[in-house]
Amino acid sequence: MERIYMLERAAGARAAKQARGLPTGRPAKLNATTRAGAAQRIKEGAIPEQVAAELGVSRSTLYRELRKHRESTSREQVS
Repeated sequence: MERIYMLERAAGARAAKQARGLPTGRPAKLNATTRAGAAQRIKEGAIPEQVAAELGVSRSTLYRELRKHRESTSREQVS
């Protein structure tokens, strides 16, 4: 029973945040500036595993954040 109530409260909180225009879910590990810096370092020849270790994230997180960076820069170029 408590599980059902917990899920209802979580759904209500999510809906309230969306209604206010706030982001939902877990915050991103890297911000846009850090993503751009990591992309630049890899472009210059740095090893992705090393960049990820220096940023304190896993390699898969780094690749996910780099994909976000590519998508945001491609959107800016189209606009």
